[in-house]
Amino acid sequence: MAPVIRVEDLCKAFREGKAQIWAVNGVGLDISAGEAVGLVGESGCGKTTTARCMLRLLEPTKGRVLFQDLDLTRLNGGELRRQRRYMQMVFQDPNTSLNPRFSVRRTLEEPLKLHGLARGKELEARLRETMLRVNLEPQMLDRYPHQLSGGQKQRVGVARAIITEPRFVALDEPTSSLDMSIRIQLLSLLQRLQQELGMAYLFISHDLSAVRFLCSRIFVMYLGRVIEAGPADEIFNHPAHPYTQALLSAIPIPDPTSKRSRILLEGEPPSLFNLPKGCSFYDRCKQRKPGCGEGPPPLRDAGDGHYVSCFE
Repeated sequence: MAPVIRVEDLCKAFREGKAQIWAVNGVGLDISAGEAVGLVGESGCGKTTTARCMLRLLEPTKGRVLFQDLDLTRLNGGELRRQRRYMQMVFQDPNTSLNPRFSVRRTLEEPLKLHGLARGKELEARLRETMLRVNLEPQMLDRYPHQLSGGQKQRVGVARAIITEPRFVALDEPTSSLDMSIRIQLLSLLQRLQQELGMAYLFISHDLSAVRFLCSRIFVMYLGRVIEAGPADEIFNHPAHPYTQALLSAIPIPDPTSKRSRILLEGEPPSLFNLPKGCSFYDRCKQRKPGCGEGPPPLRDAGDGHYVSCFE
């Protein structure tokens, strides 16, 4: 099956005075219909920038984004606008992503009217159906964001994303602002919606337990690059990159009697203004060898769909 969306050598640079910062540097990934792919890594590694470039909310500096075999990086104006119906995003903080002056009704009407998808009685029926789909009562359509709880606001954000029946949805840490019980409800909702609508998900999160629950494949980023990728079970059970091993060792275990060896990383990531010529993880890696600092390691095949950017 051809992927719904495929990214090839995606790069995004930002200018800071005379300097250039490569926030995303050669990322490649693909997502098929009905598949959820996780994108993980520490803050500032380029996860959100990658998602925004995929949706053309940010202009990529280099590379291609193929959406249903259509190169989004070559589309402009009306052509790109027509494709936006099929690509949506759920943002991290509903307090900033929802317009406080818009009722829930107006928030959900906007994309339908913008793309000419419904009007009159059909529009009202679509609004009510979508509200029920995200476990909200249709009576809430006339409420404003300040009249909703955090979980309700995030479900409105999900409703806005799915109301146009997209084929690809980027989820940028959608559970990070919610408490644990609401977080579990939202993850179950996202899983159900994906099964019902067959959407492709890019799920960005620091919550590795949530990533394992929702995603079938995982991509690990560090300093703008994908350093490990593969099936979720393979990544969790057999992490090959030292950074991934440290990341997974930090997952909390809900058992106070359980003992586990934490891998503590020393130092800080190198400056994006002055990236090393070798492996970007070289200075923090306890397994480093002299040759690791000579050049960037390629993403090699470790078997079973598992890839790792590390010298053997």
